[in-house]
Amino acid sequence: MIAKSFAKSLHADALTALSKRLRKSHPNYAYIRDELMQKIAGDLGEEVVMKELENLKLPYKFFIFHNLSLYSENSFQMDILLISPYFALILEVKNISGEIEILTNPSILVRTKPNGEKNTYKSPIPQLEEYIYQLSQIFKRHKINLPIFGAVTFAFARSYVKSAPTDTVFLLSNEVRKFIRGIKTTKPILSEDQLEKLKNWILNNNKEYNSFPLSKHYSINPLDIITGVECPTCTFIGMKKVIRNWTCPKCRNFSKLAHEQTIKDYFLIYKETINNQECRRFFHLQDKHDATRILKNANLIVTGKSRKTEYTMNLLK
Repeated sequence: MIAKSFAKSLHADALTALSKRLRKSHPNYAYIRDELMQKIAGDLGEEVVMKELENLKLPYKFFIFHNLSLYSENSFQMDILLISPYFALILEVKNISGEIEILTNPSILVRTKPNGEKNTYKSPIPQLEEYIYQLSQIFKRHKINLPIFGAVTFAFARSYVKSAPTDTVFLLSNEVRKFIRGIKTTKPILSEDQLEKLKNWILNNNKEYNSFPLSKHYSINPLDIITGVECPTCTFIGMKKVIRNWTCPKCRNFSKLAHEQTIKDYFLIYKETINNQECRRFFHLQDKHDATRILKNANLIVTGKSRKTEYTMNLLK
């Protein structure tokens, strides 16, 4: 049973907005674009594996969670977690195509593309081992004796693992269900009621990863971010405010609600709070009343009064 469904990462949305609004000449532009491509690929891989798990049938109760952020000795984020009365399983999902070698001392993943180009990444093995350890500490505090298994899971068959340590399980997404069904079960460790309580504890203690605004996360000067309202038709940034509308000087289209995505982008990438003056600057507005209407109609959280009024957005609700 899916207890926490697949959801696209808000971090990917934020990186998309930042990549549009960061000048290509900026020294961090290439890095941000690479981060975005990796995040999109990661989301796609996790979605594929979750779809496989949606069809999983077992003769006992179980729960599956996508993208969990829990706190033990420190915060840790698992791609996919399965809990059952017999065991827990963490899947570390990768979407990397090409020939793959997992090396140790130091632990790195080397990917070789068909054209011979090589790229190196952090090895998923220490990540997975750390997640297993952190989850085991949570279980220990709650006197839960479930064994915890882990597997590195490649979403697509275009990943070919040439060499890897034999003490770690590596799977393709279409092998996941068979692997889970093959885990030996004898006497249940948790009752169904205890399993239900553990599920609820996990959901209640999940803290979504918050890296916003990205300008702060990536140490980018907010003044380096391109301001203006993005056209929902042609993606040009710099729409003009007209009566009850926004108009795009590039494609000539109109939109009444173009500002809605822009205000979300503001909080994702630019700054944690906004006031009337900042709204006018970011949205290229002349009239303070236009700014007030935008801020009051955006379901924002209001603090302060009069000229000290500021607004913020709960991005993780």
